[in-house]
Amino acid sequence: MPYSSQSIIRLLVGAAAIGTTACQSPEKPASVPKAAPARPQPTAGPVPQLIERPLGKSGYFVTLPSTYALKSTDAEDFVVYYFAPADTTVRTHFKGGIYLGGHPQGTDSAGAGCQVRRVPATLLGRPATWRVQRCATGYALDAVFDSQSGEGWNPLINAFGEAKSAAELRQLLAIFATLRRQAKPAAPPAR
Repeated sequence: MPYSSQSIIRLLVGAAAIGTTACQSPEKPASVPKAAPARPQPTAGPVPQLIERPLGKSGYFVTLPSTYALKSTDAEDFVVYYFAPADTTVRTHFKGGIYLGGHPQGTDSAGAGCQVRRVPATLLGRPATWRVQRCATGYALDAVFDSQSGEGWNPLINAFGEAKSAAELRQLLAIFATLRRQAKPAAPPAR
């Protein structure tokens, strides 16, 4: 079910606030820069439609651009859903994934010459913390948090991704902000 344009705008505005915080270097204060005079920007074509997609049969859903493909890797005790541009020749867009299982591989190490910031966020309606790594080649982010699924096999979620620019980082954060879990239908009353 596609989100309404107002819902997407609210998500992007919220993600922009998170992305702005995440993109600042540790030495710079968190201030809002003065707006530069508007310059005409070249148009890159139509903006892809956003579509809510199920993460397999997990009960989780995420909203992705229509130009993105969703693939999964399944194992006995975990599953990982990856998203990236469906056109594999596209190299400049962000990509990411969502791990459901008990042993995520979130990382605490930083690459050489990279800056790391921790950014508070809300994922699935609960507090979480993004670990955003800013390097010369772009950004990497991940967050590990409790799924509270009660299913046993997937107690944790690891959301992760890569972006080449601050704008792509904000888009990636907006996608993760759409992650939701479908409520299981109530069991019929016993007779």
